[in-house]
Amino acid sequence: MTDALEAQAKRLLQIAEELERAVAHAKIAANHFKSGEVPRGCAHTFAIEGHMRVVTEILSVAAKEHRLKAKV
Repeated sequence: MTDALEAQAKRLLQIAEELERAVAHAKIAANHFKSGEVPRGCAHTFAIEGHMRVVTEILSVAAKEHRLKAKV
């Protein structure tokens, strides 16, 4: 496997881990809101946003590298 493919695979695994964490926070937030625990639900909702921003940053790096390989 080339270094570029290895790096892409690593990025995708990082994305998967971040998304799994976001899912866990979403489930916890939902339970807090169901229980009327709004501040705790909001805290986990903000955590979801944090994980999604990391995913977006990783995808941005991948897209910037891909633009150099794409043929026009």
